[in-house]
Amino acid sequence: MNNQGLLSSDVSRGEVVNFVIQHLRDGIFHGRFAPGQRLITSELMTDIGVSRGSLREAFSRLAADGIVDLVPNRGAVVRRLSRVELINLFRIREVLEGLAARQAAEAINVAENRRVFESMWDLAGPDDTPLTAIRFAEKNSLFHQTLVTIGGNAQLAELINKLQLPMLMPQLSRALTPADIELSIEEHVPIAMAIKAADPDAADQAMQRHLRGSCSRILRLSGSLLKPEPRSR
Repeated sequence: MNNQGLLSSDVSRGEVVNFVIQHLRDGIFHGRFAPGQRLITSELMTDIGVSRGSLREAFSRLAADGIVDLVPNRGAVVRRLSRVELINLFRIREVLEGLAARQAAEAINVAENRRVFESMWDLAGPDDTPLTAIRFAEKNSLFHQTLVTIGGNAQLAELINKLQLPMLMPQLSRALTPADIELSIEEHVPIAMAIKAADPDAADQAMQRHLRGSCSRILRLSGSLLKPEPRSR
């Protein structure tokens, strides 16, 4: 559906709201809307061509998903994690995505999984091309999501999506330097090698090491992307 299609009388209110939600999610993922940025209703009404009511409903659903915060007197604001929230999320990621890597290694020789993994690795593995932050976010997301898909654990995929990890992590990755981006991609190599070797323990351990390193790098560089901690009295 495009913006012109939104004006059609055949388009339901639900379809319009879903379009707005996807538009905003894409904007957050690709950095058009930054953590802490206010989403201004009047501007979005003009840009997308939708009603105030459709935007209000989209904001409510995004807030329920933990992607935006509804702030009194400010409206919808792109969610900004605190330092503590970031550390806690990465600890959860270690467990969930360590399991995803383990299950991918266990299932690598099932059906078409090895071919799917190799195709992904051709796109997401290290190469000599310098990566922009957005391109890194895309490659990183492809790598992590493919592991979940190959593992075949629908409940694990649901948990990761409920935490909005695929949405929140690309925002923070934009704080990384080119050297940090290169290191992060290189850390995917031992994970990939363990999965190709069908070694679940090594895949799990390599993923957890990678995520601990990623957390440390983001905490060191993220600065204004993180929400200030409340001052203790």
